[in-house]
Amino acid sequence: MAPQDHTSPKHGTLDRLRAVTSHLPRPRRELLRIGLQTAAATLATYLLIAGIDALDLSWAIISALLTIGMSADLSYTNAVNRTAGACLGAVIGLLLGLLIGGAAIYALLVAVILANMIATIWPSLQYGAVTAAIVALEPDPELAAAVSRTGAIVAGTVIGAVASFLVWPVRGRDRVEIALLDTLGDCKDLLTLIDQGVSTDEHEDRDAVHRRFLQHLEIARSRVDEARGSSALRTGTGLRSAVRGVESLWHALVILDRAVTAERGDISDSALKSLAPAVDAVQDSAKRQIDSIIAAMKGLHGAARVPDDLRDAVAQARDHAAGLASRNATDWPHQARALHAVIFGLNETERQMDQLRRRLAPPDVR
Repeated sequence: MAPQDHTSPKHGTLDRLRAVTSHLPRPRRELLRIGLQTAAATLATYLLIAGIDALDLSWAIISALLTIGMSADLSYTNAVNRTAGACLGAVIGLLLGLLIGGAAIYALLVAVILANMIATIWPSLQYGAVTAAIVALEPDPELAAAVSRTGAIVAGTVIGAVASFLVWPVRGRDRVEIALLDTLGDCKDLLTLIDQGVSTDEHEDRDAVHRRFLQHLEIARSRVDEARGSSALRTGTGLRSAVRGVESLWHALVILDRAVTAERGDISDSALKSLAPAVDAVQDSAKRQIDSIIAAMKGLHGAARVPDDLRDAVAQARDHAAGLASRNATDWPHQARALHAVIFGLNETERQMDQLRRRLAPPDVR
């Protein structure tokens, strides 16, 4: 298949922007991106609404700012929800203002109570309480005024969403990829600790890696729910399937880690010294496989197929551990059981890594 041509002005501008900011840490790039989208949305809203209805300009700008999310998908969801909520709230505020009459406080109380009760059942409509309050507070609510204010709110909402799609857009799928890359980095860190665990046990480092992984995994799951435009990675794998694949690999690594560290006390020093190089080879191969997956997910040019030596490394480590377990170590009665636990962890690591590579990496780098 011929490579796609991305030389259009839009792609060229975006590529140049990403190239200029690629050296910045991710949090700073996110701040810059949101700042540019905010500036564009604010300027566009001001220029459009100020000449039409200056009285409601502030509500339009506020709506534009509240719509911009961390991804274009989230901005779209915000825009749909806020538009629906704004229209519903305007209807509630106008009807109650006309029906109740008298002091505005009475219509206001009933309007916001009713709007918030609806939002309790359908949280996506919680913005309705805002427009309900705005309209109900009018001394003499009129249909034209309610429509004008609601229109300004909806216009600002739409402009905010459009800015997210046109100015340095980031899709929900891309944010899932970022979170998955973080979790894969955590897997590499745990592999390093597993190698060290043959001779030492760093509890604090392990606890820190576990905390980071769980945080990144939860972020990935939440971003899957956020994604709307595309439910698959660029490699074609479904987002939820990709998250489950990384989680399964992590559990396999945890099994291997526990087998290496928790069972170490039941293995003789000579057996540990003999087994260490084989475990080190498994760790090195697994980390290379993860690096290959990361490169493929990033779409790096020249991401090469990594030789699949993990299977051979695991086979050698497994055979070596089985040979040690078959020996009659009278001074270490539980050594065979401990070594078989290590073998189980090695097998699970190989199996889950193979499945993850099939899920996340395109065919040419599997």
